[in-house]
Amino acid sequence: MRGTGVFAGAFAATLAVGVLWGTAIVDPPESVSRGLAVLSAVYPGSTRGAEVERVPCPPLRHLRLYVVCTENCEGAWVVVGVRGLWPENLANLGRLPPQPPEESEQRIRAAVERDDLSLDGAGARDMAACYLRLEGFLPGLLLSALDLVALDGARGDEEAMRRLAEGMDTPDASTRIETVEGGDGFVARMFYWDTSLPGRPVLEMTLNMQRNGVLRSFDVQESLRGGSAAGSTPDIPPS
Repeated sequence: MRGTGVFAGAFAATLAVGVLWGTAIVDPPESVSRGLAVLSAVYPGSTRGAEVERVPCPPLRHLRLYVVCTENCEGAWVVVGVRGLWPENLANLGRLPPQPPEESEQRIRAAVERDDLSLDGAGARDMAACYLRLEGFLPGLLLSALDLVALDGARGDEEAMRRLAEGMDTPDASTRIETVEGGDGFVARMFYWDTSLPGRPVLEMTLNMQRNGVLRSFDVQESLRGGSAAGSTPDIPPS
């Protein structure tokens, strides 16, 4: 009888933990969330060899975002949101035919909205950096005003541009994002050095967000600042 009581107590404790995780009252361990993200992204295929990277997004309370890839993203390439024990494929970047952009935007919008955020300026900056990563850009290539001047002077000198890029890849890169509060949300503006495009141009990006973190718009245009140069992309370490 005593053994039965111990088993019942252990079962009740396990069930309670499962309920807390499942309802996202208590977040499960990171390893559990990562495993769920991989399974959601590749099912019914094999999870062997799958690579998963968490997208840092400090303002989100319970939603965890992951990018899952197989075969160097030539196979699966999926953005997965995990809340509690419930994963959801938010954007399938490797799907054929391609997933309509409005479908992934709607899924991400709904997932963020469920976290019921109320951002301040710092939170808006971090949220903008999160959206930047979801779009495939690297916060380590954001440019400050001084970086723009340095880049303009370094054009044509591969070694100087390499050193500049390496120095920009710092943990506080998101502080180069300018946020302006207005109405019921924020506008975030930034300069981005896109080393993946011919000429390695500087892009001006403007994100318009609601106070709850939901993205209204993400506009990108080539900037006249920072110069441009034709040629191959330097070997810049990823952020």
